[in-house]
Amino acid sequence: MTRIIRIMAALALVCGFSMTPILPEPLPAAMTAGAVLEPDADLVEKLACAIYSEAGGDECSDECRINVGDVILNRVKDPRFPNTIEGVLTAPRQYGTFSQTGVVWPARASNPGEKHAVERAYDIARQLLSGHHGELWGQGYVWQAEFEQGSEGFWLDGLYFGR
Repeated sequence: MTRIIRIMAALALVCGFSMTPILPEPLPAAMTAGAVLEPDADLVEKLACAIYSEAGGDECSDECRINVGDVILNRVKDPRFPNTIEGVLTAPRQYGTFSQTGVVWPARASNPGEKHAVERAYDIARQLLSGHHGELWGQGYVWQAEFEQGSEGFWLDGLYFGR
């Protein structure tokens, strides 16, 4: 798949098109030559795990889950943070214990009652990595927590999102 993307990027360059990547990781564009490409499974797994860990179970709305994912992806694009999803998630004192454990699912995710929330996290991660974002994407929102931080923030489903 990576080879196909490189060939398409070379063709786009020759034809005068700009192919600006969404993230500095090897992510396929949402639409390439009219075909929808499936995002990298490892990146989907990491982002889904973080969305589930941060946005909780079904008490959080999909809008909240999308915002959590977009904050992570905004950080990847921001020069103040690591430029990969894994780097953002495993940075010290960010995203729970991921800096010590790596990006791993919490034990509660295996409970049968959490199945829907885990599936929603995967669906949202795929959506975001395919280029379908919420209102926070590209707007400088890089903070999300259970307390106020940053500026120009707002609360949603018990989480605070700020710039």
